[in-house]
Amino acid sequence: MAGLLNWLFPSLPITPDAFAARLLLALVIALISWRLASTARHWFDRVSARSRADVNLRVLLSRFFYLTLLIYGLLWALEVLGISPAAIVTSLGVFGLAIGLAIQDILKNFFAGVYLLFERPFRIGDEIGVRDHQGRVVDVGMRTTTLRTEDGLQVMIPNSIVLAEVVINRSTYQAPAPETPTIPSPEA
Repeated sequence: MAGLLNWLFPSLPITPDAFAARLLLALVIALISWRLASTARHWFDRVSARSRADVNLRVLLSRFFYLTLLIYGLLWALEVLGISPAAIVTSLGVFGLAIGLAIQDILKNFFAGVYLLFERPFRIGDEIGVRDHQGRVVDVGMRTTTLRTEDGLQVMIPNSIVLAEVVINRSTYQAPAPETPTIPSPEA
């Protein structure tokens, strides 16, 4: 990267002016990266709109391409400034690991809640049983599923337990009405 800077600014001495030049170059790189990422996203959206691919998959890939180009450009701009991208990525990784371990249970319940909302093994109003709890589903939140028991009690079950346990849904298949025995008529 220093070679590119020396090629662009061959007579640049190491002064505050040099830092200003590097800062200007980093801002230009960041701006070009942002514009390139936006253009690539719009191009991908136009091209993929003609395909029969799932809309959610198209949006996911579009965002992935956009963020990849943008992050690469921002890391390049940081390198031009003299900041090591490896140190930043390492610091973010360590910080992310510490935060992830600290809120592990919350994240587990959150992602289980997202999965339950996506999969929909039961709906609000269904009569379900999870472990020793039975009741009508009142709410499926991001962290807990709320049941109302026959006694009028509110039971909040963490979504990770709902996802990991056997769920009995009494509302999905209605039991057929019992057949009434026919009594033969005396005329027969």
